Amino acid sequence: MPLRCRVGDGPWQGCAMEVEELGARWTLVVGKRRIGFRHDGSGTVRMQNPIRGHQRGSSGGNWIAVETSWIAGPALCWNGVCAQGDIPLD
Repeated sequence: MPLRCRVGDGPWQGCAMEVEELGARWTLVVGKRRIGFRHDGSGTVRMQNPIRGHQRGSSGGNWIAVETSWIAGPALCWNGVCAQGDIPLD
């Protein structure tokens, strides 16, 4: 699925979403970065620290709770990591 992503104040660029479990575990691949996300169904989304997001798995970096928001575009964002396009939410 074609997506565009932005990390922080960086430029929008092509990216990919790898879904491990729909609505629960996914990874955004932005350039050489791999940013993991986990959602346990309670409303809390955890994101792998994007500084270390190129490493895969829960041992690859710090996991932090993030807020999910929509911005104009529309784009879905998690603490400054944004994705725009056909995002499978559930």
